[in-house]
Amino acid sequence: MPVAQKKLQRIGNSTGVVLSAELLREAGFHLGDEVLIQAERGRVVLTAIDPGFDEMVAAADRFVGAHPNALKKLGE
Repeated sequence: MPVAQKKLQRIGNSTGVVLSAELLREAGFHLGDEVLIQAERGRVVLTAIDPGFDEMVAAADRFVGAHPNALKKLGE
């Protein structure tokens, strides 16, 4: 598991850190990926966002809307 020690630096009007290609590759990230960023007890966690996730949620919402009693029956 690659580990890197970096300093936070000014990037425009923000503060950031530059991550190495090796670190990103090991984490499975690629240039242009969208990530969810969470602050969690003294650490920052990056999680890859599945590009098809929003469509899957929308499809589930459509199904539930079209079949309002289906999930209720399945839960019995």
